[in-house]
Amino acid sequence: MGWKTPKFEYVNGYKVVETDGPTFKVYDGSEQVGEDFPYSGEAAAYAKSLAPRDTPISRNLGPRF
Repeated sequence: MGWKTPKFEYVNGYKVVETDGPTFKVYDGSEQVGEDFPYSGEAAAYAKSLAPRDTPISRNLGPRF
């Protein structure tokens, strides 16, 4: 048995992560939002149904003075 690195993508500003199973989870920062999903499309659709968030990249960039 080997160790598997979780795969992830950002949808509507939320992080969709594939874990063991495969199971897909939606995260808002470090907090899981909603339930575990059996398919990536279901997790992505759920993330799209939530209020939009800033993308993680733009949140980390502040004003440059």
